Amino acid sequence: MQLLNISIMAVCVYLFIKHAPFKILYSVLIVFGYFFIYEYNIISRNYAVSLLCLTLVFIQLNRPVKNHLLLSFYLILLSFTHVYSIIVAIAVCCLLIFQHKNSNIKYVYATIIAFTFLLLCTLKVPANHFLFKYDTEPYLSYKRIGKGFSVYLKGFLPIPDPTANSAWNSNLIISLSKIAGAIFSVICLISPFFIFRKNKLILFFFYFSTLTICFFIYVSPLIVSVRYCGFIFVIFIFSFWLQKTIYPQYVSKNLSYSKIIIAVLLLHVISGMYLFTIDIKRPFSNSKNLTNYLIDNKLADKEMCLSNLCTGPSVSAYLNKKITYLETGEKNSFCKWNTWPFILTKEQISEKLSLLVKKDTSLFILSTTYQQGNIETLGQLPGYGFTLIKLHSFEKAIVNSENYTLYYLIRD
Repeated sequence: MQLLNISIMAVCVYLFIKHAPFKILYSVLIVFGYFFIYEYNIISRNYAVSLLCLTLVFIQLNRPVKNHLLLSFYLILLSFTHVYSIIVAIAVCCLLIFQHKNSNIKYVYATIIAFTFLLLCTLKVPANHFLFKYDTEPYLSYKRIGKGFSVYLKGFLPIPDPTANSAWNSNLIISLSKIAGAIFSVICLISPFFIFRKNKLILFFFYFSTLTICFFIYVSPLIVSVRYCGFIFVIFIFSFWLQKTIYPQYVSKNLSYSKIIIAVLLLHVISGMYLFTIDIKRPFSNSKNLTNYLIDNKLADKEMCLSNLCTGPSVSAYLNKKITYLETGEKNSFCKWNTWPFILTKEQISEKLSLLVKKDTSLFILSTTYQQGNIETLGQLPGYGFTLIKLHSFEKAIVNSENYTLYYLIRD
């Protein structure tokens, strides 16, 4: 999967450098920036596919004579890669409808917009997510509004906090001061207006796409991960592409803008290289280290149970076996996000272990993110009847939730 993701991103980078209408300095800084070199490249998710499809769309937009059939295909393909990609595809279709308002071609792109709305109707956006139980902030609260608009800061200025337990998914500005974070979020929100103000279509493309993503995050219970915010920066870059190819007469000659943009791109490069270096020094997840330990010590065939369930799929995949998740009480190789309670208390862990573990000896894998303190005493509570013996801890993973402690569970 990692090789496939890197290969997709490599193709995307090649096409971007070859076709993007930027000076080579800008193109190189972009592709070696945080999102291109690390978040969407090293971490294997669907974002590399989204970037590749978006690049293919803009390559077609570059052409004086467009292949509308191929462009339509790329837009539909883009719509299937991510819910945020659907938003971008709709924005591109709106631009194309305006460009071809006197041609029948506009009906093709209107049909694609209708298709994307039908696609959205097949999704539950946002889904019945367990985080709804935790994210109970009122919609008009400062925290909820701040969460929605922080995507601009985290997209434009993804500065990891080196003092955090995990620099990944952190932001130094917000860590230092939430007020400063709010101020910089507003600055990042309004700055593109001054850059694109001479062209209403580019303004529409940028703000329709980014504000819709912002609204989605605002109403949903999602934690604002940096990968979501990367769409804001990517849309900004492709807005520049659009302006320089279709509307070059509106490109600003203001050198101060160029200096600011180069400074931002350099910051992205530094952030990307910093996380890249950390990724070399530390495991992204300890799931492989855990499974290697189990195999080396001939424990892989033992009956296993695990808590927290979102940390289980990677362990299950490396072991090629299903694991009993305490939260659901089921044997699975995947995580059911709509589980409640999603995070168990120590008493609930004791109760679940007592009910679910039937064999005299089993293994218990605990994600140490949510549970601290003396876990070994859990089985000593009245009525539970088991003993936990600590075998090994696996720490310093970049993903905090995938630090594990392994216990030997013996029924009394």
